[in-house]
Formats: sequence, C-alpha cells, structure tokens
Amino acid sequence: MFNSVSRRISFGALLLMVGTMLASAASAEIQWSESIEETLSKAAETGKPIMMDFYTDW
Repeated sequence: MFNSVSRRISFGALLLMVGTMLASAASAEIQWSESIEETLSKAAETGKPIMMDFYTDW
C-alpha cells in the first residue's frame, strides 16, 4: 500500500513540475502590445493570428 501511495505522490509531483515548466515557457513567448495598428500590420506581415482581450469594470 505504501508503494502505491508513494508512486502517486511522485507522479503528481512530476506532473506539477512539467506543467509549471510548460506554463513558464509559453508565457515567455507572448509579446503584448497596446497599439492595434502596429499589431495588425505585424500580423499581416508574419501571417500570425492575434488575440484581443477586452475588459471592463462597469
């Protein structure tokens, strides 16, 4: 029984470490921009999609 619990804890820790590394690598690639004109022209030149995030606090 202890062996099974130990394996589950080790597997959970491994998943947590891999998930953390993937999340930090993905966030390093995001380049935020506040100018829609520049962003649209860069997207057209590179052929990459853009993501627009809208927020309001009414």
